[in-house]
Amino acid sequence: MNKKTGIIAAIVVIVVVIAGVAIGVTYLNSTKAPAKEVVIYADYGSSLASKYFDNFTNATGIKVVATYGSMGDLEGKLIADSASPQADILFGGAPSAYISAESHGIFQSYTPAAIANQSEYLHGGLWRSANWTWYPFTYAVLGLSINTHNLPANEIPTSFLNLTNPIYKGKIILENPSTSTTTGLAFYSLVYQYYMQKADNNTVTAQSNFKTYMSALMNNSATPIQSDDENAEVALGQSNSAGITIDWTYMPSLYHTEDGYTLSPDLLNSTVLGPTAMSIVKGAPHMTYAQDFVNWVLSTQGQQNITTVFHKPPIITGIPIPAGSFSISQVQADIFPYNQTFTTNNANYISGVFTNLSASASVVLGEVPHSPFRSGVTQNNFIDTSLSMIYQKAYDLNEV
Repeated sequence: MNKKTGIIAAIVVIVVVIAGVAIGVTYLNSTKAPAKEVVIYADYGSSLASKYFDNFTNATGIKVVATYGSMGDLEGKLIADSASPQADILFGGAPSAYISAESHGIFQSYTPAAIANQSEYLHGGLWRSANWTWYPFTYAVLGLSINTHNLPANEIPTSFLNLTNPIYKGKIILENPSTSTTTGLAFYSLVYQYYMQKADNNTVTAQSNFKTYMSALMNNSATPIQSDDENAEVALGQSNSAGITIDWTYMPSLYHTEDGYTLSPDLLNSTVLGPTAMSIVKGAPHMTYAQDFVNWVLSTQGQQNITTVFHKPPIITGIPIPAGSFSISQVQADIFPYNQTFTTNNANYISGVFTNLSASASVVLGEVPHSPFRSGVTQNNFIDTSLSMIYQKAYDLNEV
């Protein structure tokens, strides 16, 4: 074999080897398992939730791809993508939002082993869905955040109805219920439900009283109106004059710890025990990892992380409750039989009242969307009929 022939042969061998390597790489790529990841739509700011998701990844090796936003926006994404789901988990938010989303058939039924015996109702309120399409991983108690630098101790309210007192003019930071569908809407619905109970379920009387209350409340508000409770807490913590915002009792302790704000919780009578929910998306692209996430959240490790990252109480036993939170047994005597279905069915009405009154109250809403006003609600508002008798027996709030 001459020199030229030898060179050609060597080149042929090299080409064959390279081709073989390329074929091998292609085969390995084609048979490689899909990435271990779970796509989560989170009704949280990224600063807190990202820490929690990182802890999950460190514990399981499953990467979290997160989208953060308001519940209304996230719900809209899930509905728009229902034919070809992009997300695996909806994480955070109140049951009222899940009840609304559930009507579009976007959730997968799944019963987590850790809470398989959990009741559908707890202390007169809806705690999870009957068919396990959504369920709680923590809870909170609705109260007030008080900026102790701006509000004297002798002026701290004892009831939500105290907030219409003129001494609070310019001192209350409010949220828009159209965008704050977990906190703001829960509060306004609680007041509306109270007036429904007070009026023996007479819608006309209840709506008149509710509008009178809302008008007085909004005339006491500071501007601008905030889009959600996180912005409200920051605005309150940084304010030189405002002293109050409505929020879950763990939030002021959290912001005091995280940012040093002079905030403390105020627990009121006749309040809301509010579960924070999660759900697996129907047709989730990473169904196995979605189930792994749910089960980790409800494990001892996941629940311990709820207390340390979010400063919220666990829903499984044996884990200490963080400072600023309350156990269910501590607050059960103060829980109003709050109806999540009522909130869902009347969200447009509540948002409409708020929006219509905002102009006359001379408040600034900012660039946020609002729901259309739905007037003349004539149906029995207590759609969840198993609770109707409880409402008739509910006790009064302390009024000014």
